[in-house]
Amino acid sequence: MEPRALNGPPGLGSRPQIRPVVLLAVEDDEARAAYTYALAANGFDVIIPNGAAAPLEHIEPSVIVIDVSVKGRDGWLRVQAFKREALTCDVPIVAVVADAGAGTQERARREGCAAVCLTTCPPAVLASGLRAVLERDGRSRQRSSA
Repeated sequence: MEPRALNGPPGLGSRPQIRPVVLLAVEDDEARAAYTYALAANGFDVIIPNGAAAPLEHIEPSVIVIDVSVKGRDGWLRVQAFKREALTCDVPIVAVVADAGAGTQERARREGCAAVCLTTCPPAVLASGLRAVLERDGRSRQRSSA
C-alpha cells in the first residue's frame, strides 16, 4: 500500500505526516474506546476489525494489539491466525493479557508476540509501548492519515 501524504495546515509547508497503523482487536467496548482515543491522540491511525475473523484485505497494519484474555475465546488462536495471514505474518503483535506471569510471558514469546501489555495498562502507556515496539522492530509499514 502506497502512503498518501497529508499536508499540514496552510503556512506550515507541505511536509507529509506519516502515522503508524494499529489494528486494534480488543473486544471490551470501554477499553477499545479508551485505546482508540489515546492511540489517535498519540499519532496512530486505528483500525478495528469487524469480528474475530474479519479479513483485512488491503489494510497493512504497522502493529497489532490483540486481547488474548477474552472470556469464552482462545485469544491465542487469533494470534496464530494473524501469524498465518500473508498480510500480517511479519507484523509485530502486542498481546493484551489479564495476567502477565511467567507462563503468559512464555506463551506470548512462543506465539511470536513482540510484547505483552496488561489489561489494566493505561492507554497512554500502551501508545508509548507501541512506539517502542515499532522502533525496536524497525517497522516502516505506515500509512498517512486523512
